[in-house]
Amino acid sequence: MSRKGTAGFRSPDLAQKLKLGKAQQSDRSDTPKPVTKLSVVDRSVFRSGLSYDSFVRLLIQSALGRLTIWTQADLDRLLMLSERLGLDPLNNEIYATEVTQEAGKKARIVFVVGVDGWSKIINSHPQFDGMKFVESAPGDDELPLYIECTIFRKDRRVATSIREYMYEAHTGQGAWLTHPRRMLRHKAMVQCARACFGLGGVYEPDEAERVSAALLTDANKRSHTARASNTGPIRKAMGKPLGTGQLKGWIKQSGQSDQSVLHS
Repeated sequence: MSRKGTAGFRSPDLAQKLKLGKAQQSDRSDTPKPVTKLSVVDRSVFRSGLSYDSFVRLLIQSALGRLTIWTQADLDRLLMLSERLGLDPLNNEIYATEVTQEAGKKARIVFVVGVDGWSKIINSHPQFDGMKFVESAPGDDELPLYIECTIFRKDRRVATSIREYMYEAHTGQGAWLTHPRRMLRHKAMVQCARACFGLGGVYEPDEAERVSAALLTDANKRSHTARASNTGPIRKAMGKPLGTGQLKGWIKQSGQSDQSVLHS
């Protein structure tokens, strides 16, 4: 595992590998030769046009900067997603972030694509043939009831349309308070792109925050349920008539149980 440093990167001789690959391409003899395949890290460094050290430093400051700890597998997943979606992790078009789980458990790492990244995915798709938005009439709060996004594909006769409703999406905090229409438009665009182009494995920023909040709420509920179950035998005993000997035993048991609940 690696913290904010370069320990998670293997240091290949990238220049030597590229030179060997070009030499193999230029050799057109009929004798089969072994092909040197570049790793996803090597390919990402080569596409960036940066030196290996510069790429590592910028990646840790950008796409990996939100993580307290990560592994080589996390790095490979990030770069593979970047390559598959055609996104630049150095510009935060895609990045890794942690979502909170129960105390004492390792945070879950998810990959997030920002709004600019989603727009780049849509516009660079070879079958993309246009997009439009429809905003409903305003409701009682002067905000639209929904925003509908429609994406057209060159290889399909029927366009894909998705509606996102304000009362379902509005969180009542953050950018939803200052720019609710923009947030709902982004939400409709992302969901429509997912359905139209079959995109998965990544979140948009608002979704990542919701996942983290949901996991934290679920953990708090389980913790509260566990504490309540520890007091069950005490409450049950209080409902029964007790004699002197039973009362002394119950007081002793109750004190021990209360201490165990406080320490948990």
